[in-house]
Amino acid sequence: MAPAVQPRLDGVSDPVLASRAAAGDTGAFAILVQRNLAGLRSFLRRMGAAPDVADDLAQDTLVTAFERIGDYRGEGAFGGWVRKIAARRYLRVLRAAGRLEPLDKAPEAYSAGHDAGRRLDLDAALERLPKLQRLCVSLQHGAGYTATEIALALDLPEGTVKSHISRGLARLRKDLGAP
Repeated sequence: MAPAVQPRLDGVSDPVLASRAAAGDTGAFAILVQRNLAGLRSFLRRMGAAPDVADDLAQDTLVTAFERIGDYRGEGAFGGWVRKIAARRYLRVLRAAGRLEPLDKAPEAYSAGHDAGRRLDLDAALERLPKLQRLCVSLQHGAGYTATEIALALDLPEGTVKSHISRGLARLRKDLGAP
């Protein structure tokens, strides 16, 4: 008797893959990992994680996603769902290490002065933001979260999140020389 042939899953949508993974199809979950691992690592680095921490958190996040795959309802992108898990994990790491600094302990602002040729790239500019501003800006503009979703994920009041986003964007505009 010939072995059963696994159907090609490359073109299958994330919700269908997640449903198959929840039913025990590890090949379906492997494709979800393939599609999302690099972006997840990049997302964590943009939030401020060191490369080795981002790699570890991405792996841990995907293990959690595998264990909780039945919780994914397919209402949004699978990548967004795992980024929320990753954001919560990264925030816990920062809190445990006491590395969420208050706004008044932010790095010194970059001054472009009159030299229009000196500009920071986005990653460097993000690194100069206070951690909470960086997290809020990254979650909204890097992952497409609303202020309400960020407030829930970070356990902050929505007004505080909006303030972090506003201040962070203003500082990025200034640092990047945007009008």
